[in-house]
Order: sequence, then C-alpha cells, then structure tokens
Amino acid sequence: MSSAPTADPKHVRTAVVALVVGVVLADSSVVTLGLPDVLREFDSSVAQVAWVLISFNLVLALAALPAAALVRRRGTAIAWPVGIAVFALASLACAVAPSLEALVVARCAQAVGGAAVIAAALGMLVAERGRERGTRLWGVAGIAGAAVGPAIGGALTQLLSWEAIFFVQVPLAAALVVTAARPVAATSATAGERSAPPFAVIAALTLLSAALTAALFLLVILLTEGWLRSPLQAAGIVSVMALAALAVTPLSRLLGGSLRRAAAGAVTLAGGLVALGLLPGASAGWTIAPQILIGIGLGLALYALTARALEGNDALSGRGAWVIAARHAGVVIGLALLIPIFTADLREQQAAAQQAGSARLLDAPLAPSLKLDLAKAITTRIERSGGRLPDLRPAFDEVKPPPQSARAYAQLQTDLTDEVRRAATQAFSRSFLLAALLALLALVPIAVAGRSIAWGLPLLVAAVASAGLVGLNVALGGGDYKPLEVRDPCDPRPWREAKGTGALTEQISLSALDGAACGLRVTREELALAVASADSRARFLREYRVSDAELADALRQGARRAVDDAQRANALSEAQASIARGVIGVLPIDALIEIAGGGRNALDSLRGAGGALDALRGVFGG
Repeated sequence: MSSAPTADPKHVRTAVVALVVGVVLADSSVVTLGLPDVLREFDSSVAQVAWVLISFNLVLALAALPAAALVRRRGTAIAWPVGIAVFALASLACAVAPSLEALVVARCAQAVGGAAVIAAALGMLVAERGRERGTRLWGVAGIAGAAVGPAIGGALTQLLSWEAIFFVQVPLAAALVVTAARPVAATSATAGERSAPPFAVIAALTLLSAALTAALFLLVILLTEGWLRSPLQAAGIVSVMALAALAVTPLSRLLGGSLRRAAAGAVTLAGGLVALGLLPGASAGWTIAPQILIGIGLGLALYALTARALEGNDALSGRGAWVIAARHAGVVIGLALLIPIFTADLREQQAAAQQAGSARLLDAPLAPSLKLDLAKAITTRIERSGGRLPDLRPAFDEVKPPPQSARAYAQLQTDLTDEVRRAATQAFSRSFLLAALLALLALVPIAVAGRSIAWGLPLLVAAVASAGLVGLNVALGGGDYKPLEVRDPCDPRPWREAKGTGALTEQISLSALDGAACGLRVTREELALAVASADSRARFLREYRVSDAELADALRQGARRAVDDAQRANALSEAQASIARGVIGVLPIDALIEIAGGGRNALDSLRGAGGALDALRGVFGG
C-alpha cells in the first residue's frame, strides 16, 4: 500500500518566503482602494489620507539598509521571526486604529517589521534556491505583491471593511512565523558585501516607481471618488494591470538584456499613463488598454532593473536593500509630486463642474420652482462633499418631479452626472501626464547604465503601441473631455418663446442673471450659485470683494437689461416694460435676488416695495 506523496519541504519553505515578500510589499498599495472609506470615516482630505500610503513607503525605504545590516551581522534567525511579529502586531494596530494619526503611526511600525522580513527573505530564498533563482523569485514576488495589492484591498473593503485589509494579515503572519525557512547564518561585513548597485540603475528604479504611483494610487481614486465605482468594482477593473504584469514578467527574459527590457518597459509605462491622461470618456472600458500597457511596463522594467541591481559577486543583502529603498522612495516622491497637483486640479474642476451643472440646470426645460428645489438639494450635497466631487444621486432622489417633467428631470440627472464625471476625469489628467514624464525620464539613467539607449525590436514595439493608443484616444476626444464651458454673460442669448407667467418670469430671471454677471465680470452660473443661499452670497462677496450695494446695483442693471430683452422679443409691451423699469429702480436687494434666482416666491418677496407690487404683478401677467 503506497503512501500519499508529501510536499518537498524545500519547496514549501520557498513558497512561504515568497508569499511573505508578496504580502509585505503588497502593503505598499493594498490599502489604496480602502482609502475612500478611511477618508470618510476619519473625515479627512485626500492629501491627509495619502499619508496612510506615504508613511509606509517612506519608513520602508529608510529602514531597508539598516535591516540589511542586521541580517548581515546576525543572520535571519532574529530578523525573520521578529520582523514578522512586529508586522503582525502593527497590522492589528492598523485594524483597530481610532484615528488617522494612529493609523499612520501603526503603518510606520508595519514598515519597520516589513523591512526586516524583506531583508531576511532574500537571504533565505538564495540559500534554498541558489543565487540566480532565489533573486528571481524575490523580485517576482515583490512585483506581484505591489501589482495585486489594490485589487485585493478593494475586494476586502467591499466585502468586509477597510479594517479587514489589516485584520487578515494578523493570522496569516502568525502562521508564517511558525513555518519559517531554515535560518541563514550571518556573514562577514566586508566592504564588498555592503556595496550598492550602480547609481543609474537605482535612479531608474526610483523614477519608474514614482511614475507607477499614478497608476496604483490615482487611478483607483478616480474610479471610486470620481466615477463613483464601488471598491469591488474598482478592484476588478485595476486587476487588468496586475494580470498584465504577472503575465509578462516570466516571459520578459526572452526579450533580451535587462536594460533593453527596462527601456521598453519605461516607454510602455509612459504610453499607458499618457493614455490615462487623455481619456475620451468616463467609462472603465477606456482604462483597459492603458492598464495593459502599464502592466506590461511594470513587468518589464521593474523586473529587469531589479535583476540588474542584484547582479554581482558580493553578498546580496546590501543590493537588495538598495532595490527596496529605491522603489519605495520612488513611491513617496511620486505621491509628494502628484498629490498637490491633483488636489489643486480637483478644486479647479469642482468649480468647473458647479458652473457647468448650473448652466445645465438653468437651461433645463423644468418649472422654476422645481429647479429651485433641486438647486438647494444639490448645493447641500456640494457643501457636504468636503471639497470633493459630489454624488448627486441623493439630491435628485430628494426632489420629486411631477409626472409630466419626469423625462426632462431624468435627462437633467444624466447631464449633471456626466458633468461631474467630466470634471473628475479632467482633474486627474495633469497628474497622469506628469507621471508619464517621470517614466520617460527613467530612460536617461537607463541609457547611462548601458552607455546608450538599448535600441531594438522591444523598444520599437513599445513606442509604436504607446503612440498608437495615445493617438486613438486623442482622435476619439481625449483631452477635450472636460466640463461644459459656460457662455460669456455679455453675449446676448436667444430669447425662447415663453408660455405662461412662470416661463416668462424664468426668462426674465435668466436674462437678469446674464446682465448682472456681465457687470460684475463673473459668469451667470457663478452668480446663480452666489444668490442660492445667504452663506453662498457671503462667500461670493468675500471672494470677489463686492459690497452688498455693488451687488444690488449689478442686479438692478441686469433686471433692466432683462426687461429690454423681453421688450425686444415682444414678450412685454412698451407700457409694461416702462412700468417694470420704474419698479426695478426701487426694489431692495432681497427682491432683486429673488428675481435673479427665479424663485417661486419672487413676487411675494416684493411686498417691501409697497405699491410697486401690484404694478409688477400686472407686468408679469400675475
């Protein structure tokens, strides 16, 4: 009777160590899709919550060289179990963190433990598999962890919570610490063993890692916060990048020398990032081809440069530490460069979305009272968004249109949602393009390392594929997919035929807004948002340094222009227009604001004008 085959202990140990490398380096990006939930739970900004990523990568970069020195002097018998224990306890602290500050501190502790684990793992894999296969496994495991991290984090966030990202690492780490590989003895600390890889290779790794930050961080923020995809949906979408990287990495050695592959990967990565910066629409489908290029670039360039950095006859611990330091310093540099640009663009595009949405709302074929209710609901959502692009669905759900307006109301919701998505897409454009520039800059140190650019078929194919995808996006409208540009209020608009008092009042209100905005040198939409509430009016006066008296004068001039427009369009007779002009001259500012705002209580608000009320009722057909 034959016994069941047993697994080779050597293979089990190798798999355990490789898995540890993947888990630790996945933590550099695993929490990315959980950041929106972290942001909301701790009521923070994008820039603040980015420290959950920055802190881990920064400390890992700083701790890599000391951890390697520890392994050289003491072997892996201490660094391996202690590193995993620290990593596990810090993961638990992350999961139960009561504040963003506590989470960031726990992430720093995670990185310290992770640095010890990664340094020990390289020596273990080489001891088990030999120098060439061991370093290859170490490099591939690290790339795989970084690539699949966002997808795993997104799935855990959606199915459980963002805390689950860290909770699951605790029992996993506990199991791994007791399944340790054979310890590796300390080595003599000669000068050769502490030598660093060529500076050019380290510089290229740093630049490419900085460029990848846009794909691993900004893309998932665009999907979740800009396009309002769920974390699970976003995880499925960004898995395309991981699959492409995992597919190309084992095959990359067939494409020639390491620097040739690195150059081709840098160009491919840059092409994918440019394509993300020039998306023709706000659909996940538009991100697939760019992600494939980015994944291929990741698999080619990072693997090739890691292999090049680990070449040499000296001990590996120092070289491996420099690789980890370069990669994660690159992530920190990428975040430091891109986040200020992204947040500034987001604020700018939020304002553009508000104006474009206001234009859509003002021109929608809906009753003025319905527009007013919806505008108030939307304003509330914007104010609650905390500087982020808002989700408008609750505002539309809050206001119930009459049956005859249901179709126009639904179309308005589609149009406004599209404006928000356009703004979100445009807000990320410059950051993706800057990241692409970082990837192309990596060609300089790659050329220095090889004393020239490694021209060849891989680089030619990468350049053609990148240029082709970017050209296709541009031809389909990439670069022009941005919020609606609002019209100059000083340019006359065509007067639509007004049927009934409500329609006439609305036409006069819109024309009055144009006239007042022209006088104040702002857009009609900015002024409409300004008069929507007392708070928004106060903000407008502060921002544009306008007094109440100046605002009243502008509104009065705008109302007179509206009466002139109505008379020219034969919507008012000469006598009605004359009466209206006289009434406008004595109206208080609140009444003028009601006229400009087109509110359903506009006429009632004129009671303070005394006998002018009846005259204006007659003018407007009331």
